[in-house]
Amino acid sequence: MPSATRISRAIAAAAVVLTAAACATPPEPDFGEALAKVPAAATVHGVDLPLDRTLLTPVEELEVIKARNTLMERCLAAHGLTFTFPAVDPVRDAAKPRRYGLVDAREAAEFGYRDPAVFTRRSPAPTQRPPSDVVAMITGRGGPSGGCAGEADRTLAPDAKPGQEPVSFGLSGRSLEVARTTPPVTAAAAKWSRCMAAAGFAYADPDAAITDPAFRAGRASAHEIAVATQDVRCKERAEWVGTWVGVERAVQDVLIRQHADDLTREREHKERQLAAARTING
Repeated sequence: MPSATRISRAIAAAAVVLTAAACATPPEPDFGEALAKVPAAATVHGVDLPLDRTLLTPVEELEVIKARNTLMERCLAAHGLTFTFPAVDPVRDAAKPRRYGLVDAREAAEFGYRDPAVFTRRSPAPTQRPPSDVVAMITGRGGPSGGCAGEADRTLAPDAKPGQEPVSFGLSGRSLEVARTTPPVTAAAAKWSRCMAAAGFAYADPDAAITDPAFRAGRASAHEIAVATQDVRCKERAEWVGTWVGVERAVQDVLIRQHADDLTREREHKERQLAAARTING
């Protein structure tokens, strides 16, 4: 396992301090000690990260959107206007996250690198474009302050905007990018690349495969499915997900300690807006 000093140097160039507005810039985090504790062969599979406690899941995001649409429809009705937003089913419509690329063998065998939702989700009914008076009421050119959208936002989250928490979301993106450049993750990528090459597929890293221009449109070809299937197999052999999750947990632990007050406020805000959304959605 590389030394803490080597790891710290490797990620220093990628680390960019993220702070909440109006806060003084804290000292640059030192990830070296935390990363030195990451097992050489992490066995964690799946996404289970410390910042998850303050971030909305894809299903929860859609719960908030559904509630916001309902509130806007009620506001419009109170002003004598009728409009129905497209139906939102959080369980059905939530996109499956691919934070670490394609890792599902069944998806790879059936869809290649394509999003299964594109081919399996029910076709939505055609949506009617809202008339100008509805748009004006929603956006604030009539009715309550900020329009029906503003009223809905204040109901869901009186103290801030509904949706993802900004500090948590920014730190989550940062931890992903920092982890990407660490020796354990780059070593796993190299092991994956060698595994792919042994099967006849030349890609430098998993990103190069999933972004291959040949795999962009339409249904997956037999070649794409072969590459995607081998991709998942090689990720398992390289312990790709487990290694990255182990590293990213260490990075997030450092960031959470540095932004403890902001994240406590955001966790409380998330819980309040979810409670409000679930009451509205019934």
